[in-house]
Amino acid sequence: MKYAYLIFEIIALICAFAQFKAIKNTIYKYFPYYLLFIVLYELGTTEDLFMINGSNLWISNITMTMSFMFYVYVLLKLIKSPQYIKRIKIATWLILGFTVLNAALLQGFWKLDTISILLQFALIIVTVCLFFYELINSFDFSDSIITLPAFWLNTGLLFFCLSEFLFFTSFAYMAYSKNYDYYILFKVIVNIANAILYSCYSITFICLGKTRKLYL
Repeated sequence: MKYAYLIFEIIALICAFAQFKAIKNTIYKYFPYYLLFIVLYELGTTEDLFMINGSNLWISNITMTMSFMFYVYVLLKLIKSPQYIKRIKIATWLILGFTVLNAALLQGFWKLDTISILLQFALIIVTVCLFFYELINSFDFSDSIITLPAFWLNTGLLFFCLSEFLFFTSFAYMAYSKNYDYYILFKVIVNIANAILYSCYSITFICLGKTRKLYL
């Protein structure tokens, strides 16, 4: 299916609202609204509702930057080290500053800002790895790690961001072309990456309904 990833996004959205009582007092309380925003964006994109001058890449730039800010905010709540938090915040502001300059002066607002996207993915990947580093050094492995909601959240993010980062690194120079092979490859990677990410989200929300352990 061309837009198969939408199914996984909608399932994650349903799971988020179904577990709303369980997540309303956790950092995950913002996910139902974020996922609703993402689903509406995806539906609007598939129907070309955001098309201006023959392109909807401008809304992709905005959405990806908003997603970057959202993920960093959530991940900072899961990171424990004040030193890591300080460095991540500095890196976040630097990347956001570059994103604005890139859209205004370099790659442009109406084209896909691949350099900004790569930097955003890179910081999320690093932050997720820091989370797993802290988790490994603090978790009591007499318990099951797969019951931790944050484990599934970060696992999904890691797979998604790595696949997207490698894709944009390898094919960024083709992002503005009309190459049909690139288009097909892009759709395949998007479907697989999103299927993993939003399946992990669904598991995250299910776990939240069953546990109140560390790293919620």
